[in-house]
Amino acid sequence: MIHRVLMRVLGSLGAAGALAATEPQVLPARPIDVTAKATGIEAHLVAPKDRVEAGEPIAFRLLLTTARGIATTAPALDGAQGPFAVSGVTTSSQPMPEGAVSEWRFLARTYESGPREFPGLTIAYRDANGESRTLELAPVPIEVATLVSDPFDPAHFRDIKGPVAIDTGWSPWWIIAPSAFLAAGVAIWMLGRHRRAVAARALSPHGWAMQSLAALELDALVEKGHMHTYWVRLSDIVRQYIERRFDIAAPEQTTKEFIASVGDHPAIGAEHRHLLTDFLRAADMVKFAAHQPAATECARGMAAARGFVEDTTAAAEPARAAQVLEEASR
Repeated sequence: MIHRVLMRVLGSLGAAGALAATEPQVLPARPIDVTAKATGIEAHLVAPKDRVEAGEPIAFRLLLTTARGIATTAPALDGAQGPFAVSGVTTSSQPMPEGAVSEWRFLARTYESGPREFPGLTIAYRDANGESRTLELAPVPIEVATLVSDPFDPAHFRDIKGPVAIDTGWSPWWIIAPSAFLAAGVAIWMLGRHRRAVAARALSPHGWAMQSLAALELDALVEKGHMHTYWVRLSDIVRQYIERRFDIAAPEQTTKEFIASVGDHPAIGAEHRHLLTDFLRAADMVKFAAHQPAATECARGMAAARGFVEDTTAAAEPARAAQVLEEASR
């Protein structure tokens, strides 16, 4: 009898382990960069990541570079785009010696979980000969995660079966124990997932930025010749670090607006403001003006980003310590 009870308990624990083992492997989020080109016109749709939680906004940027003589019509972005609701659309334009660079920023979010697709965008324009044409940007696949874990999706539940005879000649303990072990195994597994998620969100701005920069280097985009994607990601890391460290909404601002915000922030000194200004202008030359930087320029950009993170972290620690002491003395 004891042997049968032990086998039941071990079977229950095995079921809990199998539940954890069958958890789907979640691929890391990747930056979005969709490109379309035609004679005299080039479009890039970029965003920091292609994997979000339901309801989490995705900060998109549509970058459009046109040669002289090309006239474009702004794409319709407000409202619904497939399963996504688009809001917060802002537009800016910058003349260049060879033509112009236009930028649209907008937020897109959906509450529908699972594999989704942000629809392709159509840009209408007139070429140098005055003929009407369109430039098509491909749809963007996006994975939308639900806040409820997949194993608890009702679609995964088995159908109810008929009644099962229970041997009532034994103590109810032998019935309760396996279920208790199973419930404990599931609870431990869910607690582990929750703690990992909290730890990721609690990562310091310095730690997050250094991990992101290291991941960018490991992707070897410079060696592969993907300079535009490299600089988009590098500048986005710096902007998001600034948002986390100084509460400046850097990812949603244009370079001009961002430099103005930094200039007004008391915790950022003149030396760091000059460094950021030079860094962002170099990034804009690659992203908007089709500049092709050398590998040495990319290495200097990475070094500048790391130096800024290290210097501002060191400068912020005494101020943070003073704030903690002041709050503790109240």
